[in-house]
Amino acid sequence: MTYRPYMQALLWTCKSCGFVYEGGQPKQNCPFCEAYKTSFIDLPQHLEAKVREAHPDQSFNHADCRAMRLELMREHGADASPRVAGRVLPTVSGHNMSTSNSA
Repeated sequence: MTYRPYMQALLWTCKSCGFVYEGGQPKQNCPFCEAYKTSFIDLPQHLEAKVREAHPDQSFNHADCRAMRLELMREHGADASPRVAGRVLPTVSGHNMSTSNSA
């Protein structure tokens, strides 16, 4: 089996444009289309392998790679993951807590 370094990293893919970010957590906004980070999904590795095998001589964020990635995401339902409606959920941020001592 051939070692492929991209198979070891988390691959965050923007559902809007197909841009791939390799690493821990995606940035606040997509550097390509400026979509908010909730547009990023953890792309299944087998889908990314198909893209990189089809375009071995191109950058993985080349326009052809992004287009193929978006098509594969639609075909396999990978782009149908739920999204958070807002940037901060009140129950997580603590903004829903009352400062009074009443119950």
